[in-house]
Amino acid sequence: MKSKIRTVTLLAVVLLALLFFIALGGNYYAHLLALVFTNVILASSLRPSLMCGQLNIGHSAFMSVGAYTSALLAKNLGVPFELSLLGGAVLAMVVGIAMGYPSLRLRGVYFAMVTVAFVEATRLIVQIWVALTRGMSGLSGIPKPSLLGMVLTTKTDQCYLALGLMVVILLILYKLESSRLGLVWKSLGMADNLALSLGVNVAAYKLLAFAVGCFFAGVAGAFYAHFVRFLFPPTFDFLMATNILVYNFVGGRGNFWGPILGAAFLSWLPEVFRGSEATRQYETIFFAIPLLLNLLFLPRGLITLPGKLTGLFRRRAERVPSPAVMTSGQHVAMQGNPKG
Repeated sequence: MKSKIRTVTLLAVVLLALLFFIALGGNYYAHLLALVFTNVILASSLRPSLMCGQLNIGHSAFMSVGAYTSALLAKNLGVPFELSLLGGAVLAMVVGIAMGYPSLRLRGVYFAMVTVAFVEATRLIVQIWVALTRGMSGLSGIPKPSLLGMVLTTKTDQCYLALGLMVVILLILYKLESSRLGLVWKSLGMADNLALSLGVNVAAYKLLAFAVGCFFAGVAGAFYAHFVRFLFPPTFDFLMATNILVYNFVGGRGNFWGPILGAAFLSWLPEVFRGSEATRQYETIFFAIPLLLNLLFLPRGLITLPGKLTGLFRRRAERVPSPAVMTSGQHVAMQGNPKG
């Protein structure tokens, strides 16, 4: 009970700090935080598939489907933002089900290869379908996000919307993971053959996890399209799909908060290298360093760092004798010394 109260208090403090930071940080930090919140949604929405033991490296493709669908609905048909966002998310989920139904029977690296191929296929379709997506010229003029008919014109307002979407999606994902469904997903990740022998429909549960992840990836893509207002096919390439996977492993894929921590940490990291052209070319190299350090020293992710530091300080404290023990030891030594 105490741990729950402590967790809720910490989350409330973090949320209040984000609200104040958005209000006082200006347009630059509002823009950056909105992208961080989008990455958190993407990383967390990949977690259901990872819990089932499926190495999905194709999440950026479903983000692309949601982004282009929502942008085209709003730009060409004048659909309100709420409906266009929902339409992009639903289509991303439908595409995910159509792709996942035959391929989720594969395991390990074979499924990963299918998802990589799907990312490239989606990017090429968007790039070649010039009449609809404008191809490599990019899709511009996308309407700004709105809420209940009110257009969110400032970056600050749009960042508040991103924060709200992130909080709602994280609550839904947390409830799913804490339910019986989440326990089934975790059991599939540990031993799907055993679950199959107990009568669990492994294929259906894996497909459900995949569909949930695709839906929320579509939500993230739809918001991203209306936020940046320009879509370019190479944005949703294999590198972005890899980054979403890295967020989970660096943060800690064994914990619900791991992808959130990994996405928040690694989303800020590239900003260090945006100051000059000389440092920007090494951005990918320095992006890989946290992953290597994580694999070497924190194999379970950054989420385990506080526990490791606490254990380290505790061991160091145990090695140092207390003053009372030192005084007693010195007194015994003096009594045992015949010259004393």
